[in-house]
Amino acid sequence: MRKKILTLLKNHPQKLFRQKEIIHRLNIKQHEVGACKILLREMAKSGEINLVKGKRYTLPRQPNNLTGKLTVTQKGFGFVITEDDSEDIFIGRRSMMDAIHGDRVQVKLSKRPNPQGLKGRIDKVIERGSDRFIGVTYRYAGKMFMAISPVNPGRGIRLIKAKKDLGEGQIVKAKVKDWGNAFDPIIAELDTVIGKAEDPTNDMAMILNKYDYSQEFPKRVNDEVAQFSQDSIEKEIPNRRDLRNWNCFTIDPVDAKDFDDAISIQQNRNGYVLGVHIADVSHFVTSSSFIDREAIIRATSVYFTEGVVHMLPEELSANLCSLRPHEDRLAVSAIMQLDKQFNVTESEILPTVINSKARFTYQDVQDIISGETNHSAKKEINTLKRLAKQLFSNRSKAGSIDFDIPEPIFEMGEKGIPHEIRPSERMESHRIVEECMLLANRVVAAEIPKLLPKKYPFVYRTHAKPDKADVARFTDLIKLLRLGIHVPDGDLSPNDFKNVLKHVEDSPYRSLIETVALRTMSKAEYTMKNAGHFGLAFSNYTHFTSPIRRYPDLMVHRMIKMVTHQTFEPKADWHDMMEKAIKSSNQAELQALNAEREYIKMKQLRWLNERIGQSFEGIISGVVNFGFFVGLDLSLAEGLVHMDTLEGDEYSYDADHYCIRGRKYKQEFRLGDKVKVKLLDVLFEKQRANFVLDN
Repeated sequence: MRKKILTLLKNHPQKLFRQKEIIHRLNIKQHEVGACKILLREMAKSGEINLVKGKRYTLPRQPNNLTGKLTVTQKGFGFVITEDDSEDIFIGRRSMMDAIHGDRVQVKLSKRPNPQGLKGRIDKVIERGSDRFIGVTYRYAGKMFMAISPVNPGRGIRLIKAKKDLGEGQIVKAKVKDWGNAFDPIIAELDTVIGKAEDPTNDMAMILNKYDYSQEFPKRVNDEVAQFSQDSIEKEIPNRRDLRNWNCFTIDPVDAKDFDDAISIQQNRNGYVLGVHIADVSHFVTSSSFIDREAIIRATSVYFTEGVVHMLPEELSANLCSLRPHEDRLAVSAIMQLDKQFNVTESEILPTVINSKARFTYQDVQDIISGETNHSAKKEINTLKRLAKQLFSNRSKAGSIDFDIPEPIFEMGEKGIPHEIRPSERMESHRIVEECMLLANRVVAAEIPKLLPKKYPFVYRTHAKPDKADVARFTDLIKLLRLGIHVPDGDLSPNDFKNVLKHVEDSPYRSLIETVALRTMSKAEYTMKNAGHFGLAFSNYTHFTSPIRRYPDLMVHRMIKMVTHQTFEPKADWHDMMEKAIKSSNQAELQALNAEREYIKMKQLRWLNERIGQSFEGIISGVVNFGFFVGLDLSLAEGLVHMDTLEGDEYSYDADHYCIRGRKYKQEFRLGDKVKVKLLDVLFEKQRANFVLDN
């Protein structure tokens, strides 16, 4: 009903409708009239529609000029994603002016009503997405050009000051000198030649250059780090709670080099004492030091299979701060008293010194749980297993959503091409670490702000409610797939999402539904105002457990030092510094996510390129007006089946039903359908693999 109301108002944007006329036009049945009236009032109250004088309804008036970020498709048309998250604006290829993919633009809306949604043309470019490009060289009309991904501008990017021996197919970095106009190419000056695009060993170098990442640290940062040694730790030990006799241990991936969290658990008369011990980076990285200034800029570590861009120099991250086994290390510990049902009854958060008794991998702990191996910490590990099960059960009942979307794990060959890609596996040992870290983050977020002076804000990890339009698309998909799940209309609670995910646990659509549900969620971010965490259904949440690789965690540690009267003394401009650091952290997190995704896609394409002509099983993961995308079951790679390759009928796109449908025989290819495909080719310049159906 909501959809029908919005469609009616969109199709007649200049008209004002009385309630009675809406009911008549939509052929609302008598028993639904009351519900329609209530819905109209709710939509008007939420601002989804406007109630104007004379008790008439219309869509909210759109300003004629809007601003937003331009996203261009491979077909040449695009969409402007507005800054107030309202409806996207369609931009035809002839309405782009000189804007390119990623630019922030001003759009003039079309006055002519369009049933498909908002349409406009770009009025001006407000801010360029970047003035530096990473791309691959090609020659055209005797001139050297470069192609950038994921979308190369139709007018091209011409290179100047390139050496005569520069050939085609080279990865280069260039800086824009002249943006040209809608018809002339962009002029860019060659900066760096990275290497041959066809060489997979250059993939990571290309990503590092594209995102301006450096694995090296400035000399002044390294000089500062060189001042620290094991003596720095020994001198600090008398100032701390000494927990070196506690049975602490770390649980990490097999290839981990830095260990920033350790766990301990002890049983007592009242229940248990759980310790979550986190590397004390703040002791070494003091506010406004050179190390700190560099850490704020980086804000996060970025992980690739072939290497890491660290937030902190390795002498700190992998040595002095890392909770290595059998070495005294400074920590900040959340010590939680639990009753026999594993509920937190009291807590203490303070600087400590620990000595990890063991370094476990996830598989080590799993083998102990399953009884395949024995260890002196077996009793503690089995207690942690019961604790994790209870904590997970408790937060699930409260509505906490548990996404279990596998990530691709690469087994790399010598030449930069994966010889195997497999989905990541989630074991009980992973759950132990997850639940202990979630609990510590909650306790710190609930307790430390109470102790801070009012003028000092805290750093929260918050997650807003999903956008109404995104929720509507998600519920439409659930209904379309006919999964037999009741999904309420309107806003969904965390419990509603959780129930959907639980229902599809054994369904072939599980991966698809989890992915779409995750996309439906708004992005979690760091804020100084506590707005709760929707996805986890927590009223208080922060990031406290990874200061080696995340700057906000380091800030939280400094606040703990403040309330425990340790070394940290905030300066007068602390609030402004926090605001700057939080903004930097949010931006860096998004950039790292994009860089890691681009790297993963590149390696998946390298893997696919070795398998031209092979057949694969997969699920339709996306449907567009020119075909459908298929996600492969094991490698998690994705490719396109173009509509032009579909034989035996004339096919068209049905956006409302997420499908491609044959005109004559009505065969449908729907989102979520299982298909078998054959790999046709790989287009690295478009970051795309092409499939054909394999019957």
